[in-house]
Amino acid sequence: MDESHSNGAGSSSASNGKDRFHCLVCGAKSSSYHLGVAACRPCTVFYRRAKRRKMVVCLAISRRCAIDADNALACKRCRFDRFERLLKESRAEEMEDISHSPDVSSPATSVPSVRTSESSAGTSYFGSPPSLPSIDRMNSQTPSSIPSAFSPFPPNVKKKTRLLKQCKQSYRFLNSMRRTCELSARPYPPHVLDMNEKDCPIYPATYSALLAATKITMAAILEFADSMFPEFAELTREEKWNLTVSFYFRYQGFDSCYRAGKKFPEDLSKMFGSFTCFFDHDIIDGFFDDCTTMSQKTREEAKNCMHEFLTRLVRPARLAIARANLEDDEFHAIMVLLFWDTDGSPVRDEIVQIGERYKADVLQELAAYYREELGLNEYATRVGELFMLILHFEKNKDIKEHFEICRMLGIVNDDDFLYQLQKDSAS
Repeated sequence: MDESHSNGAGSSSASNGKDRFHCLVCGAKSSSYHLGVAACRPCTVFYRRAKRRKMVVCLAISRRCAIDADNALACKRCRFDRFERLLKESRAEEMEDISHSPDVSSPATSVPSVRTSESSAGTSYFGSPPSLPSIDRMNSQTPSSIPSAFSPFPPNVKKKTRLLKQCKQSYRFLNSMRRTCELSARPYPPHVLDMNEKDCPIYPATYSALLAATKITMAAILEFADSMFPEFAELTREEKWNLTVSFYFRYQGFDSCYRAGKKFPEDLSKMFGSFTCFFDHDIIDGFFDDCTTMSQKTREEAKNCMHEFLTRLVRPARLAIARANLEDDEFHAIMVLLFWDTDGSPVRDEIVQIGERYKADVLQELAAYYREELGLNEYATRVGELFMLILHFEKNKDIKEHFEICRMLGIVNDDDFLYQLQKDSAS
């Protein structure tokens, strides 16, 4: 019997007297949602494992085999296809639900502003302490959609993981902005039809391409923060820049290694230098070909630094992410935590308090995700693993030392944009 139809740990037992629906994949009774859809745990386990393996062909070739509780194991191809269709339909409804829901950052939702009364002399933007709504309070003001069998999340899960779902949408926009702008800025950009997520070309990184992509990424991060966090709009210009720069180095390392794990799972020496450009040992020889201000001796020294960087920093980071094997919601939780991690930077106490609130809200949503979507009751160890992974990308010391070495070698100038970014992050 297929191991995915056994009652493993965390699965919803049919004998607990809480059967609420039939699985939309195989028709078996189930008492909890998985991956946000009305699917039983055996089918969910099967789907997760099947995605990591080479998919077999349909037994009947037609890919229309009947799948029910009695013959769910008959055709793995059709069982997998049915789960895929179920997920796609649920995502389509999620997008429709979001498009008809008020923006939590818009005035229509009446979310309290973090700005305190301006009539009091000497009052800061945030006051003391800041009057900020928790994420749960913001959620309570957003109308819930009518539940349905294809709803992407049960009503209670929708509410309890609103921040993570919002991060998912904002991250998708962030990627879209980076991808489109980087490809459009190339000397010979691809056709517009090829700028989508599926067909996006990947290029070897070059010096000039990396400089242009860095400015694009910074602009995209500012848009990401503005759409994600209502409090961000209340910060001063300097505070916005400092938070964005600090986040950039942690995000760039985390995101580039995470995406490299999906794109190049077998090659741990690869990482993304930008959204559309990759780094590895093989491309380093041609990296400075479009930099005309560097002597041959300086180029060779720079190449040695880059080889060391890939060996000393990238491979361990890739291994750490591979071991963590993050779920989507876990990835987006880390994104929020990295943004509000001030890392000992000299920021106002009010900003630290905002970060602490978001940290608490993310942990609450993760707990809801583990309990209600994955069926896990013991998840403290997993949360600890996520924080250990975050520590891996909080350590910017090695990156800053790398930039200082490059500056002393003449590889970057004092007014170079990348060098100025790391100087800003250190201040």
